[in-house]
Amino acid sequence: MDSPPDERFDRLTRLARRLYGADVAFLGLIDATHQWQKSRTSDLVPASVPRRDTVCNVMVNSGEPLVIGDMACDPRLAGHPAVAHLPLRFYAGAPLMVAPELVIGSLCVMGREARDQETFDFGPLLDLAAVAADEVELLRLNLDLARKSQVDDLTGLLNRRSFDEAMERAVRRAQRLAGPLSLLVIDVDHFKVVNDLWGHQAGDAVLAAIGGVLARQPARAQDTAARYGGEEFAVILPDTDEAGCDAVGAALLAALRAENIPHPSGGRVTASIGGATARGENLDDLFAAADAALYAAKDGGRDLYCRSVVG
Repeated sequence: MDSPPDERFDRLTRLARRLYGADVAFLGLIDATHQWQKSRTSDLVPASVPRRDTVCNVMVNSGEPLVIGDMACDPRLAGHPAVAHLPLRFYAGAPLMVAPELVIGSLCVMGREARDQETFDFGPLLDLAAVAADEVELLRLNLDLARKSQVDDLTGLLNRRSFDEAMERAVRRAQRLAGPLSLLVIDVDHFKVVNDLWGHQAGDAVLAAIGGVLARQPARAQDTAARYGGEEFAVILPDTDEAGCDAVGAALLAALRAENIPHPSGGRVTASIGGATARGENLDDLFAAADAALYAAKDGGRDLYCRSVVG
């Protein structure tokens, strides 16, 4: 909501200001409590303000266009902060509608001098507001599409491509800062049995549940969990040494056990986890080392965490 300026919306507010000879035009987007000006032609209107303190809130609550010839004389605005603090008298606004009865903001023009509201022509403002609403919805759809291209639909974690990109960034950062970087690779034990005996829908449910565990553990914002492929997952742990890697690996193993996901064998679904920590020149060997640790965990009986020494 609170995002950088966008020329698509700046063009609309500039045009609205010129069409109506206004002192200021702005396009505001709202959530439950605040209004952010996505575009404004003047600093006369604050960039962000509580909704209850905006004149637009009167219009947004009704869902209908609003014109006020003189805000200082309108009884609905008696004692209103906008009247007290803004050097503006005239207001006209049109709601941004993306669905029936769904208002996401407003396109407004304001002036220092009072005007005759009876002769105000809403036509151009309504047209511009409709264009703005379409642009906002298109922006939302594009952002959603971009997010979906980065995320695995089943688990909600990053997908393989996004993991590879995140791993490259993490390696470059570790090289630049000369710090440790750890990696965990997780493989669901005997996952094929779930698909073979209970079907792929049950298998998907298992993967989704494990994705939920990985999304919650570890909890650091800088850690990145991904579905690497099939029943294999990975977690990137920046600025994490061997002891930290072991702690997170053990915590993940415990969290997966505690999830108590049923398995056709009669027991619970388990996972094997391989970890590795690298620094400097050894960073390129990190994934291979974590993968080797994963195989060691499987060879050791599964439902285990093992860590390889890099270099």
